[in-house]
Amino acid sequence: MKREVVIFISNIIILFAACGCIINFSPYISNQIISAVEFMDKLSNPYTNSKVVFAKISPFISTKSDNNTNTTQEDDRQVMNSINSKDGFDNEDLLKTPADVQALMDEEEQVIDGQEEAGKTSEENYSGGGTIISFGNVQVQSKIPESFYDLNIENILNEGANLTVKDPSKPTVLIYHSHTTESYTLLDVGYYTKSADLKTKSTEKNMVRVGDEICRILEERGIGVVHDREIHDENYTGAYDSSRQSVEKYLEEYPSVEITIDVHRDSITYKDGTKVKPTQVVNGKKAAKMMIISGCEYNRVKNFPYWRDNLHFSAAVTNQINSEYEGLMRPILFSERKYNMDLTKNSFLLEVGTEANTLDEACYSGRLFANALADLILENYVSNENE
Repeated sequence: MKREVVIFISNIIILFAACGCIINFSPYISNQIISAVEFMDKLSNPYTNSKVVFAKISPFISTKSDNNTNTTQEDDRQVMNSINSKDGFDNEDLLKTPADVQALMDEEEQVIDGQEEAGKTSEENYSGGGTIISFGNVQVQSKIPESFYDLNIENILNEGANLTVKDPSKPTVLIYHSHTTESYTLLDVGYYTKSADLKTKSTEKNMVRVGDEICRILEERGIGVVHDREIHDENYTGAYDSSRQSVEKYLEEYPSVEITIDVHRDSITYKDGTKVKPTQVVNGKKAAKMMIISGCEYNRVKNFPYWRDNLHFSAAVTNQINSEYEGLMRPILFSERKYNMDLTKNSFLLEVGTEANTLDEACYSGRLFANALADLILENYVSNENE
């Protein structure tokens, strides 16, 4: 009995001694402990925010020291990563169907058998005329006469975009939707039904939902984004006037915005009622093909000083996306249109699929678009003058 008491008391003494050692030496080893925890966390999930782990462990570790050098370095690193930017998304991140979109698909599966078919859908490629000019990963469907503008894609790509981003974490990109209520089918079944809701004010189904995906990826990549979620097409003929007011307001409020993108979806229907859904398989999943419309000051279009800058930017974006995701971009439509592109030097209208594509396909394309756009901005157009 005495022997057990002695062992018990000895264990208590050893425990207190160990605690004392940890308390006394923790200031010298805290950085190593934290680094080890962060390293293990990154191994388990490369994109997990290590601050969460640090926050859970920090109350138990003293980081105070007479020498503030280590603390300053740690703070600088945390500030640099305070926007939780990612170097890039892996395929699994981009492939995943959002839970809310999956729920809509599941609901549609329960009722689609009782709906009347209205027409077929086709995934064939579609071209709306004009002259197709190609170089590398970029095709342009030009409706501007060569006599007015000799379009040389190679020179345009070599010159690059007229874009300088001083701090990408500040609002840099404005996403808006002139035709906000445009929407998609929900299931990929080879046809669309008479009850299909191809225009809706519901932001969980219309262009705002696709814009949300674009903004989410850009923000997680460290690009500051403003998303105008206002419905502009209740009066369809006044949609562009309405969206213009929003763009002007945001450009005044956020002078750091360099890029404005009007996100729509296209509509292609044959005389027999078949709707075309341009589709590209990317990493085993169907994505809605996208098309950029880049306008030109020609004929009836006047007062458009930035159209060449916009064309350069459109070509750079298309080249980047097709380099990363082959065939995802349709040819750039280059024609005598303005569509509020006169307000900034780096703007275009983006068509994400058509109404025959599914919402899931469109959202997937939005994520791919944003990931490639972030690569383009961060790798080529961020100013290093403050470094």
